[in-house]
Amino acid sequence: MATTIEEFVCRYFSLPQTALVDTLLYEDKHMDLFNNLYNLHVYTVELSTGAFTGTHSQLMIKKAAVNKVLQQGSNYVLEKDIEVLETTIGTEHTVYEWYPVPYWIARHMIDADEVVLSWKDCYWWGRCVIGQLLNLDPVIIALYNAVEVSNASP
Repeated sequence: MATTIEEFVCRYFSLPQTALVDTLLYEDKHMDLFNNLYNLHVYTVELSTGAFTGTHSQLMIKKAAVNKVLQQGSNYVLEKDIEVLETTIGTEHTVYEWYPVPYWIARHMIDADEVVLSWKDCYWWGRCVIGQLLNLDPVIIALYNAVEVSNASP
């Protein structure tokens, strides 16, 4: 039996825990939880090959790719690109709501460049939009469609 997107949202996103997660983050004096936040910052830099915009992990992948080219020989322009990548300061996403999610949803959200907190085998999705129904959120629609496709295949 097919599940509607509304039933999917009710099953997996019905109980926001914004006050709990905000309190955990506020009380985190040693910044331990901040080390377990995925995709909190977005980086935009101008490189020799054009503008780059991405999350921290994408920035590290870009830096590794430039370093690989640099290993083949010295290149002043690429060395400047590495310097820019290493010194850029990201813009922090504003999280308006936190939802507890199972691991498989957290993994999907991380892959979709959404903010996710992982702490002691618990996962929360940080929703960065406000005023939109969950079942109309593009990341939820993409997740729902992926689940429906995988359930439909034999």
